[in-house]
Amino acid sequence: MTQAEAANIDAVRSYFDGCNSGDLDALLGTLDPDVVHYFLAPKFAPIRGAGHLARHWRKFKTALDPVWSIDRIVAQDREVVSEWSCIWTPQQTRRRILMRGCEWYVMRDARIAEVRAYFIHDDCADTGLVGFPYVERGYLTR
Repeated sequence: MTQAEAANIDAVRSYFDGCNSGDLDALLGTLDPDVVHYFLAPKFAPIRGAGHLARHWRKFKTALDPVWSIDRIVAQDREVVSEWSCIWTPQQTRRRILMRGCEWYVMRDARIAEVRAYFIHDDCADTGLVGFPYVERGYLTR
């Protein structure tokens, strides 16, 4: 792994730390000013700009009490891919939901310039790969 690839992985890990804490400064330190975050689910419009994206994750933290975990992460050149798990609480419930997904990052100077998020959002049920041995492979579980 090159020094630049290691720095890119560190930036993505710090981004997840910021998502877990809701700390705006921590999040802003990981994001390119012109970052764009794309979502697979049609109900989520792209989020553009570092300030807007950082405030989005702070609001998510405050409203839904998420616990994020990077289960796997790899880097090549200016790109990073993470496989993650998130335990969160849908609004007006006390039920914890486990959601899993994958994100592709394009990096610029060790900051996130683009996020492409691939996950299924469901307020009522856990999501993940059917039959995959998450526990045996050390993934975040409830």
